[in-house]
Amino acid sequence: MRLRTYTALTMPEAMELVRRDMGTDAIIISTRIDDDDHLCWVSAAIEEDDPDFIEGLAPEAEPQMDPDTRRQFLRQVLTAHGLPAPVLEQLLRDTDLVSEADPALAMAAAIDLGITFRPIDVAAQDKPLLLAGIPGAGKTITAAKLCAHAHFAGRSVFVASTDTKRAGGIEQLQAFTRILGLDLVTAESPDALAGYRDAIERADIAIIDTAGVNPFDPDDMAALQRFAEAVDGEILLVMAAGADAMESADTAQAFADIGARRMVISCLDLTRRLGGILAAALIGRIAIANVSVNPQVADGLSRINPVSLAHLIVPDD
Repeated sequence: MRLRTYTALTMPEAMELVRRDMGTDAIIISTRIDDDDHLCWVSAAIEEDDPDFIEGLAPEAEPQMDPDTRRQFLRQVLTAHGLPAPVLEQLLRDTDLVSEADPALAMAAAIDLGITFRPIDVAAQDKPLLLAGIPGAGKTITAAKLCAHAHFAGRSVFVASTDTKRAGGIEQLQAFTRILGLDLVTAESPDALAGYRDAIERADIAIIDTAGVNPFDPDDMAALQRFAEAVDGEILLVMAAGADAMESADTAQAFADIGARRMVISCLDLTRRLGGILAAALIGRIAIANVSVNPQVADGLSRINPVSLAHLIVPDD
């Protein structure tokens, strides 16, 4: 799967860029018009040939299906995405509740029943965002994308990092904030971070990059929670797409247990199997905020909804 985000002055122009670059088979993942600069953003995806992915399903993916055929088809699809049996069966039961013959739309209805979508609004975010996750999940690039979006929207940004021990942890984020003309604050302890509460309150939005943690280590998680409590912040899980489904579910549950209520899905352009996303959201009971469809900071984070997620999961004929 190849994903890209396009921007233009008008929505028709943005759609034309998608058509020129990706062709008429592109799936529109999300669209939005920025409230501040009025630029139009379109995120789109296109399936690339992979004979090993969901082998043999295409002939069955007819636009109209009877309920039994649709159920059998969706079972094969969800199995190919690596869904564990409990989550797979739950989604199938939910698709049985709708009469929609199109399997992608039936899947969208099932996703809508079980998963909440709560995108980040930089204009309305009233608590500091602490980006958290396992090492290598994409927290720093997500922090940079949020900083860039807020900055270009004309918002004042407080940005900090507690990742002071990892080699290069500060330098990576500092390279982005320097380009944006933002000062990067470092805090080695919760008390040090709490010392910036006045600056945090003066800013329109506060973004705090944290060190990677082991979600199954009580000491790591307690330390992260203390950082959040020091500034009354929101723990925002950053999770890379493509991980093992049950591992993703356990990780999401561990972060939910310390107060995380939303997650950003990173590396969506690097995976074709999305069972981890579904398992994390359904078992971990954690909402999907946004997705990152490429590593370009200027492209920001994209919004996603039940229909666009379903179209990523269910293959076209």
